Amino acid sequence: MKRITILLTISALATAQLFAQNPLKSYKDSVSYAIGLDISNNLIQSKLDSELSPENLAQGIIDGMNKNNYKIHPDQAQIITQAYFMKVQEAKKAEENQKYQANIEIGKKFLEENKKQPGVKVTPSGLQYKVNVQGKGPKPQATDQVTLHYEGKLINGTIFDSSIKRGEPATFGVTQVIPGFSEAIQMMPVGSKYTVYIPQELAYGERQAGQIEPYSTLIFDIEIIAIPSQTGAPDTAAPAPAKDEKASKKKDK
Repeated sequence: MKRITILLTISALATAQLFAQNPLKSYKDSVSYAIGLDISNNLIQSKLDSELSPENLAQGIIDGMNKNNYKIHPDQAQIITQAYFMKVQEAKKAEENQKYQANIEIGKKFLEENKKQPGVKVTPSGLQYKVNVQGKGPKPQATDQVTLHYEGKLINGTIFDSSIKRGEPATFGVTQVIPGFSEAIQMMPVGSKYTVYIPQELAYGERQAGQIEPYSTLIFDIEIIAIPSQTGAPDTAAPAPAKDEKASKKKDK
């Protein structure tokens, strides 16, 4: 109790000292000014300080709090605000896309050389694949669930996801994955092992996915183990990683 009393006393003295040095004498004025500083700090961190007029920003706050004498009607102001932030978002997206443009050229060069390698085949979509083991079982259909092992890599060799390393196969819908992966597994009879080379437009395209930068070409080693939806076998395999984990998303692989 004594310690709490001492801390409260120190806090009170510190507050009194701050007000003694503060030209804004009332608590209301001080809090108002402090909130204004906080707003300005947020604008600076968002890099909006150079885009806005402090005078008109302050006037907008004043008119809004007074609820009268609007220079712009609140409904129109909302439209202007939405349009502005949409423009900011589009500019940011264009900047990010430009930053990763090199990945497109790197991927194209890789695929151009890769298709010359022995055993590599190319589908009409541009997907490349190599048959390591050709199974003799049925092939998955678009409406099926498949159980498989996979390992995903970037073209620099970085592994971004691997059911093999986790020690558990994954089960998910054929169409619940990125287009290139979906196309590949529909070509593979059960028991097959393929290496698949997926162009960025059949992968995540402009989206970032964990370690996968936008416009990245991907490589997958895939082994089809079973098609539970065709055999009626219970789903005992581990699910594909959640959407916000690694690149093999349940919805977007």
